[in-house]
Amino acid sequence: MQSSTFQTALRAAALSVAVTAGLFAATPAAFAQDAAPKVDPAKAADAAKSAELKAPVIAVIDVQKIMQESNASKSISKAFETLRDTYQKEISALEDKLRKGEDELRKQQTVLAPDALANKRRDFEKQVAEVQKTVQTRKRVLETTLNEAMAVVHKTMVEVVADISRERGANLVLARQQFVLVDTQLDVTDAVMERVNKKLPQVALNIPKP
Repeated sequence: MQSSTFQTALRAAALSVAVTAGLFAATPAAFAQDAAPKVDPAKAADAAKSAELKAPVIAVIDVQKIMQESNASKSISKAFETLRDTYQKEISALEDKLRKGEDELRKQQTVLAPDALANKRRDFEKQVAEVQKTVQTRKRVLETTLNEAMAVVHKTMVEVVADISRERGANLVLARQQFVLVDTQLDVTDAVMERVNKKLPQVALNIPKP
């Protein structure tokens, strides 16, 4: 695996927990019309006016930047690459063992009796199946571990965004990736990044025991 593998996995994890438009959308007041036939027009007009939607106060955040460049995400990247390299060495050693076993089996084809050769071949096929199972297990561990760690970053980011939105009176938070141009006054990415880094400087990978 190359370093680009982590970036691809990280983007996938980030997208899987990304903040979408309307995350903190304001909830309009409900208005129920009186079903009775006698309705005071003036009171109805006042009620309708009070039920009007609040004007949107918008904030914009670059979700991908937070999920990829925050200190916590960088700590996850480093730990993930170390774990990935460890698993890669383990798999490479198992593959080398299989290659040697295959070479040995090929050499014995001309000297072993058919029954003995068949037994050897069955044993080798079991080894191959075990290695394949190990590869799939390690792959699941990598994916699950990365997603769980990135979910922690995402949760913290959402909490910080909620705090900043309340402070600024924002009732609608949108993802920066949805727009080509954004007024810098609406962009809260730097403020969110600073608080996320302070609140969550790093995240340890939760690696399940074998």
